[in-house]
Amino acid sequence: MTMKHFIPATGRRTDKPRNGFWRDKRGMAATEFALLLPIMTFFFFGILEVSDAMIANRRVVNATNSLADLVTQEKKVSGAHVSDIFSGVASMLEPTNSSTVTMRLVSVTLDVGDEDDPDDDRIVVEWSRQDNGSVPYAAGSEFTKIEDSTIVKANTSLVIAEVVYQYHSGLSDRVLGSPITFTRMASRWPRRSSRVQFCNDSYTSCS
Repeated sequence: MTMKHFIPATGRRTDKPRNGFWRDKRGMAATEFALLLPIMTFFFFGILEVSDAMIANRRVVNATNSLADLVTQEKKVSGAHVSDIFSGVASMLEPTNSSTVTMRLVSVTLDVGDEDDPDDDRIVVEWSRQDNGSVPYAAGSEFTKIEDSTIVKANTSLVIAEVVYQYHSGLSDRVLGSPITFTRMASRWPRRSSRVQFCNDSYTSCS
């Protein structure tokens, strides 16, 4: 025998109390999950993207230091020698087809002006080279990326390595609208001589 619910006032029969609809919580968890899923997905992939970007930044730092270290171990370098160093350092960055890297080497020295006026001293370029074989800084031009000229000495050279790495990812391209650019600079003193000279490939002429 099936028990039915009756409303005493009217005698009408119903299979469920009228307030049963509001007490029915079936499907609520699925609805909440559907609302939270996009947010959770965004945070998950966002954390992955940030982690990859931090790893890329660390590689840029290591590559910049290595580039300066390798050059300052030599007394003389040539265009072919520097090109090999660029290739080796680029392998540390592991750039993908969608990422680009630019590397530069520059040797600077102190051009002493008036002895009575230290403000006339300038940091000038001895030689420079970019990974595509071009000359990014003309010899004899003033190098303005070092603000304190007292760290550079006359008759000696300071080798500076610059690396610019454009990191592409789904987050940077779709959310930020542009790649993340990492720019690092490292400087080292020559280890085996007072200057690192740049020579032609036959080492018959050096500067």
